[in-house]
Amino acid sequence: MEVKKISKERLGAKVLFPRTQLAGLRCDDREQMPARQDFTLETIQDVPGMGQAHIIVETAAPRMQFQLILTPQGEEQFDDHLGKLLGMHEPPSYIEGRTDFMVLFIGSKDGQDITQENHREVYERICQRQDQAARWWHLFGSEK
Repeated sequence: MEVKKISKERLGAKVLFPRTQLAGLRCDDREQMPARQDFTLETIQDVPGMGQAHIIVETAAPRMQFQLILTPQGEEQFDDHLGKLLGMHEPPSYIEGRTDFMVLFIGSKDGQDITQENHREVYERICQRQDQAARWWHLFGSEK
């Protein structure tokens, strides 16, 4: 095996060994698991540079939206995407033991009022719903 030194310029904002910094979600608590009707899947055609984009949308207000990032080429592609997202300070959610997808918050259809007083609660709610969206895809995504 050849050892290569990676310069900071070549690496950029990418994080090496990203799964050591962000662990996957567990799905062993039944009370944490979402129901089928909690989210829906929308497909947007012809996104420039991507082709199709899949969006998981929460059915309850504020109808948060999460991009489904598929990594069909395996662990290397998964780690590459995860490392880039962590380098940009955009932590996605994924399921422990699965490297075929991750979910990333992209906004909400109904909007949310964010103030100095409530920004931590809003961020916590976004993180919780993002985790639920990942669990939802884990449970119901393959049936679509």
